[in-house]
Amino acid sequence: MNPGKIICIGWNYRPHVAELKAALPKEPMVFLKPSSCMIGDGDDIIIPEGITNVQHEVELALIFGKTGKDIQECDAMSYVSEVAVFNDVTARDMQANDRKAGNSWDLSKGMDTFGPISKPVSAKGLDLFNLHLELAVNDEIRQSGYTSHMIFTLPKLISYVSRYMTVEKGDVMATGTPDGISEICRGDIVTATIDGIGSVTNRVV
Repeated sequence: MNPGKIICIGWNYRPHVAELKAALPKEPMVFLKPSSCMIGDGDDIIIPEGITNVQHEVELALIFGKTGKDIQECDAMSYVSEVAVFNDVTARDMQANDRKAGNSWDLSKGMDTFGPISKPVSAKGLDLFNLHLELAVNDEIRQSGYTSHMIFTLPKLISYVSRYMTVEKGDVMATGTPDGISEICRGDIVTATIDGIGSVTNRVV
């Protein structure tokens, strides 16, 4: 996969917002990750020297099958052709410092290998509004949640983002993570899974 852009949604599950001690967003919180961060199943997550407290975030990823602008919520899901499991790997200490300074999250979220993604599958016939997400580190479950716990629904996210930027065919949208985020360290094996969609497993080095 080589999307033009990876559109990410932050703080879209209430329990995750609570564990970060953040205020509930009144509108979707949007940021971008570069396509160069993406890796596949079996590839290594590489932590650069000097980077501390790297954490996992299992997410449902939407893959757009056509281009759209100013998309209406009632028509939003027709733009989604495939879905995948995404792990929004984050350098949490760097992100926390950026938040305090009012800076962007580009580096803390966008490092090479910080975007593991599973093989996409067709979205047709899937109930995307009640999927179970789970992430395990060394076979220990760290995250478990449901897409029904999202603050902003999938149609809302698509409509909101497309108001400001054109959503292009092939673009990926990562839609937020449930609670349970934790640090991953060199040597760990990380597996993110969504029932009915698949999984992506990566070793941390």
